[in-house]
Amino acid sequence: MNKEQLFKEMTSGKIFTAHFLKKDNKTKKFTIPRTMTARTGVEKGNKGIGLNFDPMAKGLLPVLDMELSRTEKDINNAKRFINLNTLIWVQISGVKYWISDLIINESIEKIKELNKIILK
Repeated sequence: MNKEQLFKEMTSGKIFTAHFLKKDNKTKKFTIPRTMTARTGVEKGNKGIGLNFDPMAKGLLPVLDMELSRTEKDINNAKRFINLNTLIWVQISGVKYWISDLIINESIEKIKELNKIILK
């Protein structure tokens, strides 16, 4: 699986678990590890206003935090963003995908393609 396929799985509405680094409010650095069980594509609670920015342009994935949604009365209070730039691993349907492995595999494939071009 490559990054695009993983992203497609994450945005398909399936429940997944993501482990990423969260920004510390005091230092403003990404140092706090966070694991979240989440889901994308939740329309419940939308008021039709929308966001005043494009989260994907900033590398943010809007999700519903499944654990918070059980305790919050207003489902909008359980909506969060996952920073795709600090993502460490994602588990979907019982399979864990390490982002570093996906990046390494894609780099190896690009190197193989370049070698084919060079060695012609």
